[in-house]
Amino acid sequence: MKRAKQLTKRERKALAPPRPGGTATPQHIHCIACGRHIDPAEFEAPASATMLRCDHGSRFPSCVACEDSARALLVEHDRSGKNVQAANAWH
Repeated sequence: MKRAKQLTKRERKALAPPRPGGTATPQHIHCIACGRHIDPAEFEAPASATMLRCDHGSRFPSCVACEDSARALLVEHDRSGKNVQAANAWH
């Protein structure tokens, strides 16, 4: 008895519906210093939030008011190579 032909991984991916996500900006953003929820509109002028970049090139969101403490977290991240010690998220 002959086995039925199986689809390759590429063929299965082509037939599957697209997965959600993959947008340029994440939909749920929190400040790494204080954990406050940041809306994407807050990055536009007049900006109350900003994206900071570490030495490795990764981008991290921060409130403008928390920028100094967020930069301190990124300096520690760059120095140690460990994950950023971000604050717990809150709304």
